[in-house]
Amino acid sequence: MKVLKLISITFLLFLICIIEIYLNTFISLNFGVYIYFLTLLLISVDFYDQNLVLPIFLSGVLYDSFFSTYYMGLYSSIFILIVIIGNFLVSKYSKSNIIYFAILSICFLIYISPFIFVFDINYWLSRYLLSVIINFIAFMILKRIFSLNV
Repeated sequence: MKVLKLISITFLLFLICIIEIYLNTFISLNFGVYIYFLTLLLISVDFYDQNLVLPIFLSGVLYDSFFSTYYMGLYSSIFILIVIIGNFLVSKYSKSNIIYFAILSICFLIYISPFIFVFDINYWLSRYLLSVIINFIAFMILKRIFSLNV
């Protein structure tokens, strides 16, 4: 039963990753909506469990296999690093909007780091700032939705 749960979480995370890829492919604006990144942040801030490390790693391997031209395991390490940094900062500091914004800014810089090295820094700086603001608003909305007690 544990194996089935890990496999289903892995495929759910990979499906969210595919949705993010296709969503950002068809958006022709100057920002990106990073659903998988927001999922990783929600996991690291609210739902962190050591059993989720393997599904995150495997979804990164699947992403590297199908969508990446970088070395195998690069995105797996990036995804795990985002979860670890987010969880560490939330556990070290109090949970507030300023801390969430700092976590999102730092982790988003790590998340898009392979693209920063490929393209011009001025292009990515403007896109980075706009994407951080939009993704922070989406993160706070998602956080409120998951914290509602029905």
